[in-house]
Amino acid sequence: MVALGFVWRHYAGIAAAYDMEALTRGQNETLIVDVRGELIGSASDIEREPVTLQNVPPHLIQAILATEDARFYSHPGFDIIGLARAAVANFTSHGIRQGGSTITQQLARNAFGLQGRTYERKLTEIFLAMRIERERTKDQILTGYLNRIYLGHGCSGVGAAARCYFGKDVRDITLTEAATIAGIIKAPVAFSPITQPKLARQKRDLTLRRMVETGAITEAEAAAAIEQPVVVRYDKTRVRTGYMLAAARAEFQRMGLKPGRPPSMSMTLRLDWQQRLDDMMRQHLDTLAPKDKSGLQGAVIVLDNRTGSILAMQGGRDFTTSPFNRALEGVRPPGTALLPLVYASALTLQPDNTDAPMIDGPLDNKLAMIGGLVGTLGEWGADGEPVAYTGGTITPMQALLEGRTAATVRLGYQVGLDPLRTALACCGFTTPLRAEAAFTLGQSHARLIELARAFTAIANDGRPCSLPHVLLASSSARGDEVFAPAAAAHVRNTMISGMMRPEYRKPLVARKLAQKSIAGYGGITYDRTDAWFIGFDRILTCLVWIGHDKDIPIDPKATAATAALPLWAAVFEMVTAGQAKGWDARASSAQLLAVPLRALPMEDEVRVPAIPPASPLVLGRDPYGSVEPDPVPAPEAR
Repeated sequence: MVALGFVWRHYAGIAAAYDMEALTRGQNETLIVDVRGELIGSASDIEREPVTLQNVPPHLIQAILATEDARFYSHPGFDIIGLARAAVANFTSHGIRQGGSTITQQLARNAFGLQGRTYERKLTEIFLAMRIERERTKDQILTGYLNRIYLGHGCSGVGAAARCYFGKDVRDITLTEAATIAGIIKAPVAFSPITQPKLARQKRDLTLRRMVETGAITEAEAAAAIEQPVVVRYDKTRVRTGYMLAAARAEFQRMGLKPGRPPSMSMTLRLDWQQRLDDMMRQHLDTLAPKDKSGLQGAVIVLDNRTGSILAMQGGRDFTTSPFNRALEGVRPPGTALLPLVYASALTLQPDNTDAPMIDGPLDNKLAMIGGLVGTLGEWGADGEPVAYTGGTITPMQALLEGRTAATVRLGYQVGLDPLRTALACCGFTTPLRAEAAFTLGQSHARLIELARAFTAIANDGRPCSLPHVLLASSSARGDEVFAPAAAAHVRNTMISGMMRPEYRKPLVARKLAQKSIAGYGGITYDRTDAWFIGFDRILTCLVWIGHDKDIPIDPKATAATAALPLWAAVFEMVTAGQAKGWDARASSAQLLAVPLRALPMEDEVRVPAIPPASPLVLGRDPYGSVEPDPVPAPEAR
């Protein structure tokens, strides 16, 4: 008894020295958790898809308990019957052949990296298992085991294994698939259903017979399952957190960190939002193009207007079929969605032009070079009825409100294409802008994430957010001012007014966003290959892009209101929980006209209605009048 007491005290002391937090960490790896602490996966190449007991079908739990630990819910961490059986086997074989480890012991060995086949390691494992049983519930232990047991091919946990081997969510696996997973636990490489299908089937059948012995299934159910072949749909990328986890891993590598240091890192995103975004994207694209199940794509970005934290993100229709993350890596032409940035840049360069009238008439396409050199420039920017020129004048803010393309090009020539191009580049675009005036209408390609960040400058009175990031540890300082505060305020107020457009009303009302005084703007390319909607409140900016990876029209009648706005409204409702922080104050036209643009305060909260011209100066030259237009610079060689 004295000797036993010394042994007990010795190994209990060893077990007490271990950090129980290791149960939620990986061995020599950095775990990625979402902003609320929910496990996403690993920074290494080990695939994880965390599950809860509620998400795991009962037949999978029964299969694992039948093969690994039939008395799991009754023992204190070690199974005396299993240990006795293993001791007899080891004695007769003159070596250690069996371990008799319970699920709790396996969890301890896996979590704390206990190596070797020695009695010293075995005793440490037993005492650790007893400590785990005292400090954790059985359900917590089983959940931890299901999420970290290695199952081959880089998969850790039953969630990742279900995706890897069968291409489905763990909750959808069948009895035969559950028995296959349980059967390979002892040697996932040797019994891999991918490389060793015959051995995997033998282990599956053995598991099914063991389930009959434990009373989990009937003889008839086992016989029916044994008759079925092992069908594998191997795809290591079938992880529900695909875009989210891939972005975290890429950023982790850019930071120069190594797995295990630190043991965990927090993301700026929420796992539940990511899972909802997956469903939103598929449903929306299927509604837009029921017969186009793979070609039509989409992307969503939600940024914190100050910190640059990416709060929600979707890189495409489905990570399984297309792991390319369009949200972070995609480059597409913004079309008329760029107009708010163009007008903010123009008013920053020439603030006196806020209410200066411009010609409201057709424009010779030689001045814009959109889709050719002949004819007149089309008006495709407005989502409503076709534009009818008045033959008179229009103010810049009214032109922005209605998405006028001809007026935008005229404004570009008035301000100067080179200064305007330079001002736009200061928004953080790393892709070049075209030399001809077509860049003012978004005909130059831009990165989606850079476009989203540029719009935060309008929300922030001229200063963009910090560089976008998905890991909390990689935040940076905010960007320098790119727009005059008053210019940003005028454009923002116009965008708020634009949300009152009739074609926007239905999706906004459906999501209870119609009366929130938030700013938004939709845009589309002239050939309708790309549709956009970008909107923000005081806290968040959300960008939605819909289109193809190639220059294929979405639909001949596609508009931002039909292709992008419904998804944007659904996402914005989700991330704001229906409590958008808009700009509620309003001002009359007379009040706005009485305040010069440069005199508006930085925190101006007024809404700009349609303002009649108040200046005798008319911007732009009419190509159909008596005055010849300025010569157009030669386009860059392509």
